Amino acid sequence: MTHPALPLGITCTRDLGVLVALGPLRTEDTGFPLQTLVRFVIDDAGAPDWKTEEGGFWCRVGPVAQERRVQGWKLHVSATPLSAPEVLQRAARVLVRQRCPFKFAARAEYVEELTGIRFDRAQCGKFLTAYPRDDDQLRSLAEELDQATAGLPGPRILSDRPYRTGSLVHYRYGAFRGVPHLSNEGVHQARLQSPDGSAVEDRRNPWFSPPAWAELPFPGPPGRPGKAPASPRQVLLRDRYAVHHAIRHSARGGVYRALDQRTGDEVIVKEARAHVGSWYTGLDARDGLRAEAAALTTLSGLGPELVEIFDHEDRTFLVETVVPGVTLTRWINERYAALHDFGTGLPIDEVRAMSRRLTLLLGAVHERGLVYRDFTPNNVMVTTDGSLRLIDPEFAAGPGAWGTRAYTPGYGAPEYVDGPRYGPVPDVAVDLFALGATLFFLSTGTSPAFAADEPANLRPVVERLDGVLALATAHNAAARTLAPAVRGLCAQGPADRWHTARLLTWLDSHAEPPRSVRASLPEPRDMHIDVDIDITVDGDGDGDGDPVARLVEDGLTHTLATLADDGAERLWQSTPFGDSTDPCNVQHGAAGVLLTLTQADAALPRPDLRAALAQTASWLAARVELTGARPPLPGLTFGRAGTAWALHDAARRLNDADLAERAERLALALPLHWPNPDLFHGAAGAGLPQLKLWRATGRQEFLDRASVCADGLAAAAVRGDDGVFWPVPADFDSQLAGITHLGYAHGVAGVGTFVLEAALATGRAELLDLALEAGDTLTRAAERGGRGARWRTDRAAENGTGMLYHLCSGASGVGTFLIRLWRATGEATARELAEEAATAVHQARWSTGTAVCHGLAGNGDFLLDMDQALGGRYHAMAEDLAAVLHSRHALRDGLALLPDESGSRVTVDYGVGVAGTVSFLLRLRHGGPRPLLDAAGRPTSSEGVAPA
Repeated sequence: MTHPALPLGITCTRDLGVLVALGPLRTEDTGFPLQTLVRFVIDDAGAPDWKTEEGGFWCRVGPVAQERRVQGWKLHVSATPLSAPEVLQRAARVLVRQRCPFKFAARAEYVEELTGIRFDRAQCGKFLTAYPRDDDQLRSLAEELDQATAGLPGPRILSDRPYRTGSLVHYRYGAFRGVPHLSNEGVHQARLQSPDGSAVEDRRNPWFSPPAWAELPFPGPPGRPGKAPASPRQVLLRDRYAVHHAIRHSARGGVYRALDQRTGDEVIVKEARAHVGSWYTGLDARDGLRAEAAALTTLSGLGPELVEIFDHEDRTFLVETVVPGVTLTRWINERYAALHDFGTGLPIDEVRAMSRRLTLLLGAVHERGLVYRDFTPNNVMVTTDGSLRLIDPEFAAGPGAWGTRAYTPGYGAPEYVDGPRYGPVPDVAVDLFALGATLFFLSTGTSPAFAADEPANLRPVVERLDGVLALATAHNAAARTLAPAVRGLCAQGPADRWHTARLLTWLDSHAEPPRSVRASLPEPRDMHIDVDIDITVDGDGDGDGDPVARLVEDGLTHTLATLADDGAERLWQSTPFGDSTDPCNVQHGAAGVLLTLTQADAALPRPDLRAALAQTASWLAARVELTGARPPLPGLTFGRAGTAWALHDAARRLNDADLAERAERLALALPLHWPNPDLFHGAAGAGLPQLKLWRATGRQEFLDRASVCADGLAAAAVRGDDGVFWPVPADFDSQLAGITHLGYAHGVAGVGTFVLEAALATGRAELLDLALEAGDTLTRAAERGGRGARWRTDRAAENGTGMLYHLCSGASGVGTFLIRLWRATGEATARELAEEAATAVHQARWSTGTAVCHGLAGNGDFLLDMDQALGGRYHAMAEDLAAVLHSRHALRDGLALLPDESGSRVTVDYGVGVAGTVSFLLRLRHGGPRPLLDAAGRPTSSEGVAPA
């Protein structure tokens, strides 16, 4: 399951137990290089001026001198992994003969990915794209390609219209080379040019939605509007099931709630589309749904009951009864959310009772001759009467039957994860491992998924689980009790794993671990990172050093080792999304890494840092002047405001007056008025560097510009009964359009931070009043409880929704503003709420990701702010977050590295990766100001006094 699209900068951390149906591809899974076929076709056609160029996912083919149009109608040809070679060679012959450039998925495993059940729904199946020179050639090619590929299998492409019913050939209006455009989120796009000359986004909707000005090349209705309808029309399936609600959509098909008009019962309807999720066996998602129907029958009484399964046109539908209740994942998360102290864990009796029920449930599956293969908290329902039921048994099969590997990261047994993609179904030992991982999640509230070590299997999974248990069991009696069972179930060797009968006996006889086991567990103590955590690598590390220092040193070593040459488009490769953003920004680009390099060079005696710092600063300054938009985008993390800040910090460290001047020029070029008022993308972000540079240089023009920016934000404020807000205009060309956020990245807390600092710098009472008004708004919006204070993301959202604890949109970011408000004004409620926010982010550490924007690093920086303001326990709380960070490190070529916010990749980016976590850990050990905030919230006295 993938997350629905969210506005940029508000991307969500992954859920616990998200399913990856086929498991990740490995090196040995790589398939046939399809360009070999195309080169044969080109040679056979006698076309020496044609070239093939493989770049990542795609291979591009065409005449060397031919240039593509800006935009127009293009053709897509779909295929399955099995049909792709035949589709490609037939289509290539047509396209080379007609001298039409094209691209295709370069390798067979890429075809599997783009036709998979979890690929983007709109674009699933787009194996080959052809770029005709005009609409006449489009029509000729469509007919020829359809004839050439008729009868071969491939999915229906939802963003396109098929040339004819059942054809592999589809057409869609879109960008060829497009109009280069930097979006208001700092994302590089290829846009369409409308008749009025404006650049408009080339949206890939999961329905045919050409722009209004594009004349259809073939007869047919014009297509649906660019926006999905607010409420779907009711659909009646099989003259019986009235679909009234879509639970989710995916490339495979929808999952719906429906009314069975024959019985009057609510039912669940699952849809599977033809040729989606197919593999080299020729089976596809429809066969998976049929297997699920068979499993439901075998498992009758343990989950939903099968009502029926039927085919309609090229789709298969499964109808099953509704299991009332919530998933075990949600049940666990809600139980932990209700605790006064997350770290103490759930009550022992409750955990033991749930463990027993889970064991009996899995044992019943095995008694019926099946291996579940995907036994996870997401596939167990806790019903309204407290009993357990299994859902989604699509991978359940008998041991020895042949099938595709299927598991959820963190719940897959190591021998199964490392096994073949297709082969015999393993025995019940894989389910026993999954049960152990489930009990780990139940007893700790922490996902059992870890970023992979490289080379693989340097450490047994159970060893990595032990690293978390060593922390969790200090205060968590349930985790301490279940630790032996988790170890027994998750043993590296399948034959060593506890069977369900042994586990039941153990659960019935153990309220606490026996003395011999207790002796091997850590004694209850404060969970600070100065506990003795073994970080041995390859058996020759002494484990006695500071784990924080190890993470910092190794993170910096990796950062320097992956630094590209000066001529590169990006100095560091980013995430798939990050690679599309401005390479000069803080979030995903070189500016964020430069902040960390500057910080590290000041703190550590490493000569290699200075050269990297100078290279990065030089590249960044040159790149800004070469490619900078006019005016540059504002925004502290996605715009150029943070870039100016990073360059100036580096200039001071390098004692480089020319670099400092270039940073100042960039800051002076930032627009002070912008439709988006927020901190990360908008006007408030442009304001903070003005104040920083005023303090650094004494130049009055920076202070004057900050005052102008504050005036604009004061004018943009919108007031209601619940306070003051800064909405992003609904008609702004942005994925953030229409939001009214409370948090730091895009809302009240972030704007309030700049307004407060502007008030302190200028002494303007009306700005201070506005900052206090922002504080009052956040006070009224606070959700206060035993585990501290948290905030929903958007003004219009329900309490308890959104990114409740993160820097960008939760307690960490709101607290960042509130503690500064208290230091400046002495406002007691601001301090109280900041302290409650600190409690909340500390409590949430076990279920929080790693990164600055959405995780432990950003939350840890807030706790260090609290320590600088109040002292006391906050530094120790930040150490606790560092301990959890350490428990998640991966070993990559001998280096201990923290994964990015995906939990699986290692990325250098500041906002989501290594640079940001290293920055927090540097500050934890060596002190210093918070990056991008060192000018904010200066105290005027220990009590906090408003400026005159």
